[in-house]
Amino acid sequence: MKPRIIPSLILIAASLTANCFALTPITERFKGTELNATRWYHYHGENSKLQVANGKLNFVISTQPTHDEFASLELLTSQPGYNENWQVVVDLANTAKLGQDVGCGVMLFNFADRSDYLYVESYGRSGLSAGMLVNGTHADNARFSLGVGVPKGALRIRFNSETKLLTFYLSATGYAAGYDWKKIGTVSPTGKGGKVNGNWRMNSEGKFGIQLFGFGDAKVESGKLTFDNFKLSDF
Repeated sequence: MKPRIIPSLILIAASLTANCFALTPITERFKGTELNATRWYHYHGENSKLQVANGKLNFVISTQPTHDEFASLELLTSQPGYNENWQVVVDLANTAKLGQDVGCGVMLFNFADRSDYLYVESYGRSGLSAGMLVNGTHADNARFSLGVGVPKGALRIRFNSETKLLTFYLSATGYAAGYDWKKIGTVSPTGKGGKVNGNWRMNSEGKFGIQLFGFGDAKVESGKLTFDNFKLSDF
């Protein structure tokens, strides 16, 4: 992820407040033509946005941008807890064939301090990458990547309340065909025990925020970068 994009998002989103104090299961199929504004907060750039069309959430950059574009949806109605077992699953597709110039993915952050966050993003066949930041700065050795990605598949992030590890899985198939999960890495918000580690200083009352995002510095038509079948649940 291009580091100059996210700090501005954190500042803009910092005024948001949680609507609940623990995990509320959420399933979102992105049907219809409008986003549920009660459930999602939409941040978008000058020429970019996330929009519902053809039964999916689409990241679109309407014209050739003169600078990096970014858009995100933040889940307002559920913030899973530090002492809960939970997982996020979402279908991801990136068929733009623009390499690392455009991507889409999932961001998790410490709800008490939005400068602590991590992201995982898909470049389609060009691969997948993830990173973790503490106080807005990448922690030591806090990135990992896969050189081979999937243009259409699914991502799962699972948090274990006992180990305090976030485990990432990738499937080359989505909800309709059935998932085939492959573990790709672990992240620890306690600063130890994961493939990537960073201490977010969370306590027993801590919560995680969730965002879906897209970014790019090239024109992106609807249908090229999409999300579908979002689900937040316990396990």
